[in-house]
Amino acid sequence: MIELVLEGSVPSKKNQRINRGDGKSFPSKKFVQWQDDALKQVRIQTRQRFLVPVGAEVIIYFGTKVRSDLDNRLSSILDMLVEALVLRDDKWQDVPRIAIEAEYRKGNPGAFIRITEIE
Repeated sequence: MIELVLEGSVPSKKNQRINRGDGKSFPSKKFVQWQDDALKQVRIQTRQRFLVPVGAEVIIYFGTKVRSDLDNRLSSILDMLVEALVLRDDKWQDVPRIAIEAEYRKGNPGAFIRITEIE
């Protein structure tokens, strides 16, 4: 089991894409910057890799009460954990159990993540 703490507002990857006229799409500068920062935070906290199915418990802390989708932010976190090589993949076979919740922390956004191997 590992526990990770991320500081800063978790963006929605889905809503942070740039669509070009030729049909190509790529993540916005804001999302790439968040992902780079989150990767550094994760690498400081762990080098563990999960190659078996895991359960993930995630709390996303919102720093404002602006309307926002929780599930899109979860996708950003899972994709980042794959990029950080903590998770093999974020498909259902590798992460079959996810619990997510949201909390309001005025001016102090971030996330808490607990990953546990499933036997």
